[in-house]
Amino acid sequence: MAPVTVWQVLRIAPCRALADPLAGLLVDAGALGTWEDGDALVAYFPQKAERAAVEGRVAAWLKHLAGGGPAPTWAWTEEPERDWVAAGREMQTPIPVSRRLVVLPEWTPPGTAGDRLAVRIRPGMGFGTGEHPTTAGCLERLDLDLGVRPRASVLDVGTGSGILALAAARLGAGSVVALDIDPDALANARANRALNSLPGVGLVLGGIEAVRGPFDLVLANLVANLIVDLMPEFARVLAPAGRLILSGLLQSQGDRVKAALAAHGLAPTGFSTCEEWLTLEAGRPTGPQ
Repeated sequence: MAPVTVWQVLRIAPCRALADPLAGLLVDAGALGTWEDGDALVAYFPQKAERAAVEGRVAAWLKHLAGGGPAPTWAWTEEPERDWVAAGREMQTPIPVSRRLVVLPEWTPPGTAGDRLAVRIRPGMGFGTGEHPTTAGCLERLDLDLGVRPRASVLDVGTGSGILALAAARLGAGSVVALDIDPDALANARANRALNSLPGVGLVLGGIEAVRGPFDLVLANLVANLIVDLMPEFARVLAPAGRLILSGLLQSQGDRVKAALAAHGLAPTGFSTCEEWLTLEAGRPTGPQ
């Protein structure tokens, strides 16, 4: 009999509003996957993970964001490997995410999408179902951009479940490449690619340095620190008239990201907000400077 995988499991609650960027932080700290359970974020770490180091990073990050609302608390447990599809089956419902798109759980029957384009998602360790404002903000901007440049080339950095990349393909992008440094997230994205019958979406295990570009649209639903760190690479792979869509940002972090854009020859071209979240679109300035 094969040995049962046992995870160190960190549960942080309440943190629903912070789920996507906190999930990115936890993956960067060594989590092999995350998922949302009600108002809690659950992260799965290997047995070798150092709990004190993870807690230190979480505490520092939350302290930086302090201000209003109940303070999240956390607790560790150990759990065996679980059936992700069964665990998520009762939690997802169809989510209209833009003018043309709806995100559907894997098991919804044909015809559920109505006159919208459907992206089906299987629950897994790669986060991203379209429900969180950061993902929804990206999808809304993506729909608008592909409406005016329907054959654009698209790069999705930190694809997670693959939702942004699959949505781009469904909306008619000319080519789509999606990156992730987490093998479990990429496995989830592969499953979702097959589920949507979109074999042309390229999935790459690695960071942005693995691609050359240029791309007409570059998508990054990450955390602010990582977005700032990756700005030179975003500028490198972005086509001269391309657009960069950035999310996972708190509104309070907007000025810092705008400064990083300016430092690399980019400027905001549009934005949207939802609750405390900000989605920025940027490109290279045109005309007299």
